[in-house]
Amino acid sequence: MLERYGSCERIRKKKEFSELYKRGRCARGKYFNLIYLPNNLGYSRMAVVASKKVGNAVHRNKIRRRVRELFRRNKDLLKYSLDILLIARREIRFTTWPVLRDEYIAAVQAVGGNE
Repeated sequence: MLERYGSCERIRKKKEFSELYKRGRCARGKYFNLIYLPNNLGYSRMAVVASKKVGNAVHRNKIRRRVRELFRRNKDLLKYSLDILLIARREIRFTTWPVLRDEYIAAVQAVGGNE
């Protein structure tokens, strides 16, 4: 497994976001909501959404960096190739790294075995 987060693993297009919002399944957590949808690409992709409710630009960017790092380090937990959209909640700003990591791993393990 390559531990990188390349451009092919990012969801960027509006059409892809719309498809996730429309057809994706949702898993809710204390610090974030995951919307996921199987894809046929052979690898998983991810995007992070952090609205202004989460905090200023510094806090939103820190959250995005942390979540991308979680995805990059834990790709092997996903049994199937999925498109994942992580929507950060306000509480994520005040959590510690170990707690966020454990919450993310639990959510991904629950989602990765569903499809």
